[in-house]
Amino acid sequence: MKRLFACAVVMAASFLGACSANVSVSAPQISPTDFASQSKTPGRYAVWLQSGAWVSTVEAKGHTCSAWTFPTDFEQAYQQAAQAAFASSFQEVTFTPKTLQPAEIEAQNFDAQIIVYEGSIKGVFGVIPGFWTGTLESEVGMDGIVAVVGPEGLQSQGRAKGRGYGTKEAVMGCDAAAEAIMKAGSAAIKDFVVDAVNAAKLNVMEVKMKTQAPAGTPSS
Repeated sequence: MKRLFACAVVMAASFLGACSANVSVSAPQISPTDFASQSKTPGRYAVWLQSGAWVSTVEAKGHTCSAWTFPTDFEQAYQQAAQAAFASSFQEVTFTPKTLQPAEIEAQNFDAQIIVYEGSIKGVFGVIPGFWTGTLESEVGMDGIVAVVGPEGLQSQGRAKGRGYGTKEAVMGCDAAAEAIMKAGSAAIKDFVVDAVNAAKLNVMEVKMKTQAPAGTPSS
C-alpha cells in the first residue's frame, strides 16, 4: 500500500506536469516567555531589519512530487514578527530605513543601533507514504547576523539561526505540501526571531556593563 500511494502521487505529478503553488507564511505568535529575559532592556535603540532576501522557492527533497515547486514568501511574516518582538523586548525602539553611522547614533541620542542581516534560507518538502494516506513534511532553515553599533562604532556581532518543521496528512496529492511549508516557515521564523532578540539583548547588556565599569576595572 505504501508503494501504491507513492506510485499514485508520482503518476499524478507526471500527468499534471510541472506544477507550482504560491505559499504565504503567517507571522508566528511569540510570547514574552519565549525569550531568555522577559524584562524590557532599558534605553533608546535604533533597529534596522534588512529585508528582501527571504522570498524563496521550496522544492522536493526526493523523487516523489519532484515536479512540484512552491514559491514562498517568508519575508512579510518575518518582518512582522521581528518588529513586534524587538518593540516588546526593548524600552524604546525606532525602526530606521537604513544603517546609521556612529555619529548619527550619537546625534540622535540612541544608546545603540541593532542591525539584523538576512543570510541564507532554504526550504524542502517530502512525502512519507502511509497505509491509506501520506504525510507531507517540510523543513525550513534560515540564518543571519545580529550586530550592535554604538556611538564609538561596532560593539558586537554574532550569528542567529532558525529551524522549523511542519507536516500535513493528505489522501493523495502534492498540493498539501503548501500547508506543511507554512507551518515549517512560521516555526523557523519564530526560532530565528527569538535567537536574534536574545543575542541583541545580551550584546547590549555586555556593552552597557563595559561602558559603566569604572576606569581600570576589568570587563571580564
